[in-house]
Amino acid sequence: MNLTYRDLLKQAQRDFANLQDAEYVIQALSNKPRYELFMSQQFVDPAIINRYHTLLNRYQPDMPIPYLVNKAYFLDYELYVDPRVMIPRFETEELVMRTARKVKHPKIIIDIGTGSGVIANALAHLFPQAKIIATDISSDALDVAQRNIAKYRLGHQITLTCCDVLPKCDDLKSAVDLIISNPPYIPEDEIEKLAPRVKNYEPLVALNGGKNGMEIISRIIENAVDFLCPDGLLALEIDPRQVKLIKRMKLSVAFEKDNQGMFRYAFIRNQPLENSH
Repeated sequence: MNLTYRDLLKQAQRDFANLQDAEYVIQALSNKPRYELFMSQQFVDPAIINRYHTLLNRYQPDMPIPYLVNKAYFLDYELYVDPRVMIPRFETEELVMRTARKVKHPKIIIDIGTGSGVIANALAHLFPQAKIIATDISSDALDVAQRNIAKYRLGHQITLTCCDVLPKCDDLKSAVDLIISNPPYIPEDEIEKLAPRVKNYEPLVALNGGKNGMEIISRIIENAVDFLCPDGLLALEIDPRQVKLIKRMKLSVAFEKDNQGMFRYAFIRNQPLENSH
């Protein structure tokens, strides 16, 4: 029986837990924009139908669909993901775009906890003259990042480094224009309260921020000053409850809300506190 993409989408709505999951699967299989799926009368290649049934056999109702199809979307880019890395969120897209408006022609950027490389990849496109060092403590995560860097041919611009927070490199001291990170910021005692799709599939090392969710954030802030050039910027995605804790550190910091009205971003300038606004 010949199926159109519209027919296949209707079938997926019956097979998967919700409409969003169904749309994601068919979009990933078809490489078509979402809006086309509802209108397309094009017949589906039998190979895609076979692939659909293979995915359906692997599917569990609490499984994150990006892991099922090994695809995630970030800004204008499609990236490979699997359970070795976190699935990128809209909030991190905002982090990238807000940060890009705050820096001019950065020459050196460090992306801490790069995971699948989504932030480094996006910044490489936004700042093609910048050299980007993307770090992660997980060598497995860096394998995924390398795959995405290769896909977009960014190996000349992005260097991957396996290390804990910041690399040990004297040449980078006081030379970095931008340090950016979506670090682990979920308080350790709240991990078990996370939705099954998160706690059962996504890597714990990318979620667990220790006590108050501040363990990694504090280390990033404390060490960033040695790497940032004068007026350099540290951009962080945070939990809204961490605003008070970061304020206690007496920094030149500005906090911004996400599209949900929650304080989600901390922007810290490497400058004397009295110059803060």
